[in-house]
Amino acid sequence: MQITTKTGYAVRALSELVLSSDGKPVSMSEICRKQNLPIKYIEQLFRKLKKKEIIKSIHGSRGGYLLNKPISEVSLKDIMHALDDDFSNKFCYGINAHSEYCTGFPCGFYELWDDIKNFIEDYLDSIKLEQIISRLQEKK
Repeated sequence: MQITTKTGYAVRALSELVLSSDGKPVSMSEICRKQNLPIKYIEQLFRKLKKKEIIKSIHGSRGGYLLNKPISEVSLKDIMHALDDDFSNKFCYGINAHSEYCTGFPCGFYELWDDIKNFIEDYLDSIKLEQIISRLQEKK
């Protein structure tokens, strides 16, 4: 299992958003400066997070971004799915697609990989942004 750069950067940016916000919008440049993140990349990620209503943008001179949900309701799985970053079954490609080395469909391996994927997704769903931020604050 590997967490991608997309997810890692998004979690860092969202954590900084929450920690810096104090109920007020936070600019993307401030988030990127504090977390040493590339602003163009975070712009792309924030568009996706906004589309999935994880964050919202506030326009104007005092604008920026705010979390759109309580931190106790935003899971790592939510973030990953918003970014189209998931643990899909990379070994089996479904009923109609067979690789050269496939044993046919259905097979026990497909079910095994699918069970593992579901287990991982359930675990990722249990990890809330609130827990991530709590861990960060403990390290200070």
